[in-house]
Amino acid sequence: MTSHALISPSGAERWFNCPASLWFSKDEPDQSSEYAKEGTTAHALAEYCFNFNKKADSLLGMKTVVNDIDVDEEMAKAVQIYVDTVNGIKSSMSDVLVFDVEQKLDFSELLDISTNINTMNTDYKPEKSFGTADVVLLCDGELQVHDLKYGKGVRVSAENNKQLLIYALAAYYYYSLGCEINRISVHIHQPRLNHYSDFTVTPAELFEFGKQLKEKAGIAYNIYLNGPQSDTDFCAGESQCRFCKAAGKCETLANQVAQATEADFENLDDAFVEQVDKLANEALANRFKSIGLIKSWITAVETKVQSELQHGNAVPGFKLVIGRQGNRSWVSEEDAENVLKSFRLKQDEMYTRKLISPTQALKVLKGSDKRIAKLEEIITRSEGKPTVVPESDKRPAISPADDFTDLTQEDN
Repeated sequence: MTSHALISPSGAERWFNCPASLWFSKDEPDQSSEYAKEGTTAHALAEYCFNFNKKADSLLGMKTVVNDIDVDEEMAKAVQIYVDTVNGIKSSMSDVLVFDVEQKLDFSELLDISTNINTMNTDYKPEKSFGTADVVLLCDGELQVHDLKYGKGVRVSAENNKQLLIYALAAYYYYSLGCEINRISVHIHQPRLNHYSDFTVTPAELFEFGKQLKEKAGIAYNIYLNGPQSDTDFCAGESQCRFCKAAGKCETLANQVAQATEADFENLDDAFVEQVDKLANEALANRFKSIGLIKSWITAVETKVQSELQHGNAVPGFKLVIGRQGNRSWVSEEDAENVLKSFRLKQDEMYTRKLISPTQALKVLKGSDKRIAKLEEIITRSEGKPTVVPESDKRPAISPADDFTDLTQEDN
């Protein structure tokens, strides 16, 4: 598993916006999850496809060396979309000078943390600050940084994305030694959300970000070594709290959630929920803006409580129990098949047949336009559900006169 730097690009949104977060979470245990393992496997699969010019589905059912997660159809499809998109961009360029996959980028010198440390009269030596860019592409005078986000929980924008801008800054200083770079672009790929986002900056704009990066990293490092000096060193927000290991115990976050909901968490009752129906739309809008933050806090509290109980620490009123068992599965399908055959079961008792999906059929018939056209006559696809988004979203708004299902009834 790849080690992580203290001042890391992946955590930039956190320590940029809440400088005390590094100090506050330094004693919290690292928490891995199946989602993180899936992401690591997906990245390893993409690296394999790029380096060996292979299709992702050629590894179906295989396990990569990084962990014990199988490559399934969903992963193969998502990774292939990402690989094809990047390769498509690459093939559209006339002069490709660099195409580096899983490129480790050191940006320690850009932060110059040692200067900040020396002012504190301490012998502490700062760790290296580095990160790994999924793909670095340099062509036609443009430096591109591509990032695969395999998860499908949160849509991520490339616009002013601090993680990718740090990668781009480190990559610029490395590759500009031998190549002229006139523009820089960062790209986020979320194939499981059917989402792609890109953002372009000039070298001058990137340098300006570099100044801000150095300042923010210095502040975060200072607090990490000496502790917070005031409450303003903590700053709760959806982006910085979402993946903070200490969010479940953070009073700043809890207070902000309480303020957003006007809730007294010591004395919640049904009347609190009923109050929402009486709010004016302007008040509703203010609360709706905080939903992401509130969800982050709820997840953080749930995670913290489970962690405490798993470590044998009492949480008054709650306990850990064994949950519902998972679905039954064969230890080995081959062994199961042989055993069932020994029972002289009939074919229709042993096996089930399932018609392939429209997506699979279109893939099988790829290149046969006439047959695809005939097939599409018998394919249906449900319309997307109404979704609340910020006004800055590029999709057109639904007219109140449009006929659509009441949002509150969708999942009933």
